Amino acid sequence: MAIEILEVETGDEAWRVDLKVYEGVYKKDRYAVRVVDIPRPPAEWTLDQQKAAMTDYVRHEVTQHMRRGSLPPTGMQLDGQKVWQREI
Repeated sequence: MAIEILEVETGDEAWRVDLKVYEGVYKKDRYAVRVVDIPRPPAEWTLDQQKAAMTDYVRHEVTQHMRRGSLPPTGMQLDGQKVWQREI
């Protein structure tokens, strides 16, 4: 897979995940993904666990968009309602 996580920024209203995407027709040195409407994480999760779940979620969602041929050219916004439901 050619999606590399460059940076993860946490926030109260949204998280930002910057990616490097080099797969198929997609060649982006820096691609911003904003994740909004995120519920509270499980209380026992550390920040590292939260970041791992977020990066897995973003990588999965971006991959799905690329497979459908619908990756927006300058960045995207994802709904984060299911981010903590994924296994790390």
